[in-house]
Amino acid sequence: KKELVAYHEAGHAVVGALIPDYDQVQKVTIIPRSNGAGGLTFFAPSDSRLESGMYSKQYLESQLVVALGGRLAEEIIFGEDHVTTGASNDIQQVASIAKRMVKQWGMSNKVGRA
Repeated sequence: KKELVAYHEAGHAVVGALIPDYDQVQKVTIIPRSNGAGGLTFFAPSDSRLESGMYSKQYLESQLVVALGGRLAEEIIFGEDHVTTGASNDIQQVASIAKRMVKQWGMSNKVGRA
């Protein structure tokens, strides 16, 4: 299990590090968290991003990609048939961000812009 969690968290970290103008990786751990997560990859947002509280469509799309990086790492290393439910929180996060992008912020070419 620790090996799978390590690859999963590394997937988040590597994808985040490869995306231009994304938050810096601050911490990666495979120590289980009290909230049920098997590990954690923490990104430190820039001060300007935190102060403004405003996020570009590009940044939000990057968040979607980084959130799915752990699941992708599981698929690459262990195969599509051996992915786990470990990414369930990541998938919930992606669904929440994508829904808000469309419904709240009008960031959809197909549904319409705000």
